Amino acid sequence: MDSSMEKSLLTRIAWMYYVQDMTQGEIAAKLNFSRTKITRCLAKAKNTGIVEIHIASEYRACLDTEQALKDRFPFLETVVVPAGNSDAVTKEGAGKACAGYLENILTDGDVVGIAWGSSLYEVGKFLGLKKPLNITVVQLMGGLNSSEIINPEEIVKQIARRLHASGVWLNTPAMMDTPEIKKALLSDEGVKRVLTKATSCTKALFGVGDVSDDGSLVISNALTVTEMAKLRDMGAAGNLLGWFYDVNGNPIHSFVSDRVISVPFEDIKRIPHKICLATGCNKAVAILGAIRGGCMNTLVTDEVTAQEVLRLARQ
Repeated sequence: MDSSMEKSLLTRIAWMYYVQDMTQGEIAAKLNFSRTKITRCLAKAKNTGIVEIHIASEYRACLDTEQALKDRFPFLETVVVPAGNSDAVTKEGAGKACAGYLENILTDGDVVGIAWGSSLYEVGKFLGLKKPLNITVVQLMGGLNSSEIINPEEIVKQIARRLHASGVWLNTPAMMDTPEIKKALLSDEGVKRVLTKATSCTKALFGVGDVSDDGSLVISNALTVTEMAKLRDMGAAGNLLGWFYDVNGNPIHSFVSDRVISVPFEDIKRIPHKICLATGCNKAVAILGAIRGGCMNTLVTDEVTAQEVLRLARQ
């Protein structure tokens, strides 16, 4: 564990113990650590100056925001990191935090569904298990004509490699030209096997897309600017694996629904543990809609984006 991840973990444990009045046993159970490790972490937090009279302000603000999200959405677990001085720095910090979170919750036999996006690419850079686990990684969405930073196939390969996991790839484009082509591909036995395997996922990691003309589906040429404008006119607030939904998380059936190849929207919602990694205020509405729609159990984001989600939720 590098120094920034260790500092973040020590701060989180200190906050739970000193501010939230959780016992060491409760903290150990929540983080899947031994009580002995919690005791050592609390001691180190004191020795390194994280715990004095207060918790370091940079992290306290994030933890305050995490608690505000928890108060607003009691079912939601949150990991909030400080915003960086650029979008790239923020994505890297959130990706690193998400990698640490994922490492702590993975168990032997997990089937992990993976989506796409530049943020998930950052997760793959920092993943690494201390002991080998029998894990399968499944691609949840067809491929995109884009860079490896966004393309689902490349992200699944990267994460599978870092986890020493077996991979299951969905070898189709994400967006078909016509509904007829989609129907033909979905009849393929290989495609059927992958999509069936995806329904057995125990965990899923994905981002959400906004509906701007700079959204990833437009950048990757999966959709045109005109098509995205039509989706906005239909009330779209965001998309999850190519499925569009409104600000309350209700799915929007559109021309895209008849062309996209990915795990169905309702099947995504049935996955037991759904982790959404998304940063940037441009995605706040999409995040809020996905939360309201029950599309995630855990949100990993930056402080500024989290505060914007809270602001929108209060409207």
